[in-house]
Amino acid sequence: MTARRRCLQILAATALLPTLVLLPALALLPTPARAAWPDKPLRIVVPYAAGGFTDILSRLLATRLGERLGQSVIVENKPGAATMLGADAVAKSPPDGHTLLMATTSTLSTNPLMFRKMPFKTTDFVPVALAGLTPFVLVAHPSVPGQDAAALVAHARANPGKLNLAMLGVGSSTHLVDELFRTAAGVDIPDVPYKGSGPANVDLLAGHVQLTFDAVATAIPRVRSGKLKGLGITSDARSPLLPDVPTFKESGLPQVVAYSWYGLMAPAGTPPAVVEQINRAVNEILRTPEIQTQLDANGASAPKLTAAQFGELIDEHTRLWARIVKPLNLQLD
Repeated sequence: MTARRRCLQILAATALLPTLVLLPALALLPTPARAAWPDKPLRIVVPYAAGGFTDILSRLLATRLGERLGQSVIVENKPGAATMLGADAVAKSPPDGHTLLMATTSTLSTNPLMFRKMPFKTTDFVPVALAGLTPFVLVAHPSVPGQDAAALVAHARANPGKLNLAMLGVGSSTHLVDELFRTAAGVDIPDVPYKGSGPANVDLLAGHVQLTFDAVATAIPRVRSGKLKGLGITSDARSPLLPDVPTFKESGLPQVVAYSWYGLMAPAGTPPAVVEQINRAVNEILRTPEIQTQLDANGASAPKLTAAQFGELIDEHTRLWARIVKPLNLQLD
């Protein structure tokens, strides 16, 4: 090796020394931290008008969720298009965990089965947390014979077409649970469609229609006062609020088990860690005495589910209603 080449090698090695010395020191420097979540207020979009159970539940959760997350949580009512207006707004929101949808059975279990066109796909959402389950109660005018669904079925089979059932529009929850009941019981009880619960209840109390499926909370005062009677409840067990109303299982109709579900969804792509954090917080909130009292007053329950288990529950409910909807060939615009 020439003296010149040896000299160049020494110079090159010497030039690298500052870099080699600095590398361990650079490794010790803190890396820039990612922004903590949440770094701004959250929004829960409710695809219903203010005042109903979905809205009330959302506001109760929002207040407590904000306390746990250290950010305000705003409830925004965005009703319209059979809950699709609000749902679409959330589907198109950034998947950063700051925008959530308070979805229901209609939003993601039954609407996709019935509407020809929807502005979003069910895969545009990821499940976050179950917020509540509510069963239906079959209530009857006092003139209807019997005290349970078994007696009603016997009477309806002996008198086909003589009883009517009020339902709140084609494809509504009352329509679908009615179809579930009629399919299981094999009875001829025609529907009478109404545009709202007000006119339907007026005619029911007057005896112009004899039956309807109602929510537990609204059925309680009428059943307790004797203005109507409860013939069956679609839950797995009797409701403490209506202990004298048997389940359909008790009346020999084990297929008639159905609930409306309520729960938080997020845009697809929301980080799993954020989903898990919200799920954990919601489950903690639902177990507090104040929220439990509100759920109990509405005949609602809220099993503790992970986000994945909530997704499985949605799929189970969708399969149930698909078995009812598809034979009806409901195609809504």
